[in-house]
Amino acid sequence: MKLTAAEFAVIFDDLEKVMKENREYLIKLDGVVGDGDLGITMTDGFGAVNNYVKTNPEETDLGKLFYNAGKTMNAHASSSLGTLISSGFMQAGKVFKGKTEMSGMDIAIFLDAFEQGIIKIGKSKVGEKTFLDGFDPAVQVMKQIEKEEDSKEMLLRAAEAAKKGSDSTVGMLAVWGRAARRGEDSRSLLDPGSVAAALIIKTIAECEAVK
Repeated sequence: MKLTAAEFAVIFDDLEKVMKENREYLIKLDGVVGDGDLGITMTDGFGAVNNYVKTNPEETDLGKLFYNAGKTMNAHASSSLGTLISSGFMQAGKVFKGKTEMSGMDIAIFLDAFEQGIIKIGKSKVGEKTFLDGFDPAVQVMKQIEKEEDSKEMLLRAAEAAKKGSDSTVGMLAVWGRAARRGEDSRSLLDPGSVAAALIIKTIAECEAVK
């Protein structure tokens, strides 16, 4: 597997489509625990990022691509999760600065850097009913990859782990945001941020450009 800016252009296009398809679902979920804007900000944010990538086809440096994707997300997704995701992209941009391609095994490094960017800004931990509960399981799966030829299969496993991680937020006590105000009642709710995380991983794993 070899991922260049061209492959990531397809990934970002798919991410915009997936967020549009799930816009109303994310709005509904967020309307229960937050202010109901998650579907809007994710659609606007990834739409803006996709537009940036399409209008800058000459950019081959993955580090610059990710960093500018983060800046674009931050400017167009005016929500706490938008800020976190932008930080994730920008951290990945720092790690891949000067590189023009990524192997399948490098995806583990990409996802880990993305997660570290989110942790740096958000200060949350796995198990606190956040985006991380849908994202970290995928990171842990990808860290187990040992052979390049297994990268696609591992990505699909990572997507499954992300979905299970998101589903597991039902039962968790919310620590952050408006959901935390519900106290014990928050345990019955599915965290919308974790759903967005699982959608991101699933989109990357199933993208036709990732093969």
